[in-house]
Amino acid sequence: MAREHHFGQILIECPNTIFQLYVADEDELTKIQIFMNNLRTVHKVGLKDIYTWCNRHGIAYDVHFNYHKDISLWENVTSYCNYFHQKRKFRLNYGTV
Repeated sequence: MAREHHFGQILIECPNTIFQLYVADEDELTKIQIFMNNLRTVHKVGLKDIYTWCNRHGIAYDVHFNYHKDISLWENVTSYCNYFHQKRKFRLNYGTV
């Protein structure tokens, strides 16, 4: 759901997942800033929460898996399976990602 023309971009890094949010204008920037401030107050935010928020607010994004060398192969594989499952689910539901 990435846009070719954008005002800027913001990265959100979850464990093993990087969301690139593309900001089209100052209104979207304000929405994202409010979302980021709210993230700081929440104890646990999942990939599903970020996917859902972006799609509900019409924010363009890309998502990528980020392999971490400092954690075990098993943890990376488990994280990748979770990432792939969520990405596939949201591609089917929203036709994006």
